[in-house]
Amino acid sequence: MNRAREHSEPGSTHSGRRSKRGWAMRALAGGALAASLVLTVSVPASAASPSVRTDPAGDTLIKDAPGYMDMVSIQLAERGGMFEFQMSVAAPVPAAPPLPPPATKGISWNWGLDTNPTTFPAGYPLPPGLPGTVEFVITITWDGSAFRAFLVDRRPLLTGGQAVITPLDYTISGTLLQVDVNADAVGNPSSFGWGATTTYSSGPSGSGGLQFVDEFSPFVAPWPS
Repeated sequence: MNRAREHSEPGSTHSGRRSKRGWAMRALAGGALAASLVLTVSVPASAASPSVRTDPAGDTLIKDAPGYMDMVSIQLAERGGMFEFQMSVAAPVPAAPPLPPPATKGISWNWGLDTNPTTFPAGYPLPPGLPGTVEFVITITWDGSAFRAFLVDRRPLLTGGQAVITPLDYTISGTLLQVDVNADAVGNPSSFGWGATTTYSSGPSGSGGLQFVDEFSPFVAPWPS
């Protein structure tokens, strides 16, 4: 089901119902975490011990990338059997973001989960045969006409199968993006590594037409922290 748009101006709130789409996610991690700006994000009082990671504003890999592709913080909390993923960016997400080259097919805001550090699924949403560190990907994407959100389970790739895509609900409110994921959908892990990226896409997911706009370094950090 496609989301119903609820606003037409940046900074107001909109939310999405469930839909299906492809995704692309970071394969490698490296570097040291820089934290020069902390953006506080409110969570429900029932959320226990949320983990927050910060990223400097203005550090995008692509010069002059818009502020809504520039991450400044991410947050993860577990509440009532749900994982709540949040991302704050440097500028409000527009109701209809432009797609500047090389983002000719879409833009995405992404979280990745490394639930098994001994496995490296190869393939979707990465190019065929290319291994990645994460078993699960959560993404919100804009394809030029609609926002969508979904979960990619990459574990079947380890045994020659195909990644499983599950639609998700999402919320975008100004500079804050949020997706809630049922813990059972990601194997109900008690701990895992997690990180986030923003990306431009110039081709279908899995085709190699992916460019990273911003990323956390190191990409994977432990949860709970």
